Amino acid sequence: MPRFQAFFQGLKTSLPIMAGYLPVGFAFGVAAEGAQVGTAYALFTSLFIYAGASQFALVGLLKDGVPVLTAAVITVGLNIRHFLYGPGLSRETEEFKLTQRLITAFGLTDEVFSVAFSRIREIPLESRFWWLLGLEVGAYSCWAGSTVAGSVGGKTLLNYYSFLGQALSFALPALFFSLLLSMLDKGRRLAVFYALAVAATFHWNGHSEMGIIAAAFIGPITGMLWLRR
Repeated sequence: MPRFQAFFQGLKTSLPIMAGYLPVGFAFGVAAEGAQVGTAYALFTSLFIYAGASQFALVGLLKDGVPVLTAAVITVGLNIRHFLYGPGLSRETEEFKLTQRLITAFGLTDEVFSVAFSRIREIPLESRFWWLLGLEVGAYSCWAGSTVAGSVGGKTLLNYYSFLGQALSFALPALFFSLLLSMLDKGRRLAVFYALAVAATFHWNGHSEMGIIAAAFIGPITGMLWLRR
């Protein structure tokens, strides 16, 4: 597969991720503007930190007057899980050069990793770097662009359509959940749905914490029973 074709295929594969990143990056831009950190700083964090939850946390910490060094340490701690992404794809990317590994390692977010892990085996070995690069460039550019859009015009839009605030905050969890389901077989999907139902039932009855604990037991038990049937 030619390099351009592999890159463009990866770019097309990133479209669902871009659809999820657009509202969340927009929401981050709004949050950054609300914290009075400015568009330039918001874009800087999206370009160089590029980790949604950590960026929201960083802006909140700085807004509350937390020292920059302390906020940076907390932000790094929130991203510890990213250390697992490289080893998770190491077997499928063993042909990559060191520079290619470094480039693609930067672009591995939760959602990009989820899609790459489930799809990269379908790509010929010689085309994997360009496919993964296209996947990451699509997600990265959308995140940065939506951050600027949210910082510049988000506040005005939310003043007219206040209901969008809650919708924006739900977009990324919904995207990740849909990507997760696409990777699961029938038994594992059943386990996820049972766990979700249990957690939701507890939440609606005012016991969210207990619901999380109960779901953590129900999900694995359901999965094991399915495998043994």
